[in-house]
Parts: sequence; structure tokens; C-alpha cells
Amino acid sequence: MALFPSSTVTLKNGQEVLLRHAKIGDAEKLLKAVTNIFSTSPYILSTPESLKTKTVQTQEKWIQDANEDPRNALVIAEHKGHIVGIADFRSFKDTKRFHRASFGMSVHQDFRGLGLGEAVLQKLIEVCRSVEGLTLLELNVMEPNISAHKLYLKTGFKEVGRYPGAYRLADGTYTTDIMMTKHL
Repeated sequence: MALFPSSTVTLKNGQEVLLRHAKIGDAEKLLKAVTNIFSTSPYILSTPESLKTKTVQTQEKWIQDANEDPRNALVIAEHKGHIVGIADFRSFKDTKRFHRASFGMSVHQDFRGLGLGEAVLQKLIEVCRSVEGLTLLELNVMEPNISAHKLYLKTGFKEVGRYPGAYRLADGTYTTDIMMTKHL
């Protein structure tokens, strides 16, 4: 199972946040968190329309899949009983990409700029390093998401390509997809 030990981090403002794996009982809190985070994050692929398909049951399935597959994980950042950050990775299953995993992460708007994103990402990298055969972590970030791009560079990710016009934003403009990888 892709379970890992919990740890506590202290943010720049002195608040403590628990980093842990998700549990089935978190499904309702996770749904609330993703609804809040996704609706305030213009650089996440999920849209208000896609949120309509998310239910407590879909969150339970997400948690179950992450916990039962030793090559996947779902990291939860919890503060005073509320989920304030999420990161997950999924390893590829086929032989030619078995060494690779992709991930996504997001942080509640009230916790951005406090070091939580870096703490969650470092925990995710730590968990990835424990997965047998996994040597490459990859991500996609929208070019206007400057703070995320800086975080990924700071934690050792390298740009490997750009795809101009890959995403259409809510205002109708198009933006570039930046592809990044990190060798574990």
C-alpha cells in the first residue's frame, strides 16, 4: 500500500499542519476542500463544470485507489481538522513508462505563500522515492502560474518542453503548458 508516516510542518506564520495519507473517512472533507481550492485556482485543470461530477463516493474511490496501489499516493495537508492542501501522484503501469509518475497538487488560497506547497511537495517526493522502480517524476504547469513554476524549479524540477496555446483560460485567452521533470 502507498501509505506513509505522518509528519507535522510549521508554516512561515507559525501554524502547524499535519501531512498524512488520506483515509476513507476523509472523503467528505476532501470533497469540500477540492471544491474550494479548485474554484479559487485558475491554473488547475478542473473547472466548475467538472466539480459537478465529484461526490463523496468519487472521493472515496480516489482515496481507496491511492491507498491500495503501492505505486500511487494521496497526500493530505490538514490544519485544525480541515484539508488545506492536496497532492497526488500516479505511476504509469506499462513497461515502457514504469519508471515514471505524474502528479498534481493544490493549496487552499489562505495557505498560499506560507511554505505549505513546498512542504507538501517535499513529502510527495519523499513518498515517490520509496516506490520501487520509480525514477522520474513529471508535471505540467500553466505558464501564468509563476509561483508554482518557481516552487518546482526550487525543488529540483527542470523544464523539458513548452506547448504554446495548450490551455484555454476562462477569459478566452490561451496559455502555454510547461512540462517539467525531476529525477528521483
